[in-house]
Amino acid sequence: MTELVHGTTGEVIEYQPVSPLEVEYIIRELGDRIERSVKILDQLQRARYDAETEYSKAFEQAKLTSKREMYSDRRSEAKIACLPLEREVNEAKAKLHHAERLQEALGRKLSGYQTIKKGLEAAYGAGGVSR
Repeated sequence: MTELVHGTTGEVIEYQPVSPLEVEYIIRELGDRIERSVKILDQLQRARYDAETEYSKAFEQAKLTSKREMYSDRRSEAKIACLPLEREVNEAKAKLHHAERLQEALGRKLSGYQTIKKGLEAAYGAGGVSR
């Protein structure tokens, strides 16, 4: 049977299944990947919240310790001081959003293969061929 997942990168490989057994294999593999992704999404969400908390804490601290008289000046100074932490927050968000889009794509692909499987089962059943 053709491999569904690239051994090194873990990417799902595109190929045309040639039997109902291969379609079933694809469905199981994609379902397992989606299930495993939940744990990864939870970790990415935690990393995002941690980065946001660290940024907020540093930003507020920088505003409090600023010697500027005007609030807008203190805020601007704090914003500049916390740019590296803001980048970390944005990177954490980007990783999370990418993982969410990947999970959605795998779900759509799974749904498509389930539809193919139903069609194959109907065709094999109509032709008098049983599993």
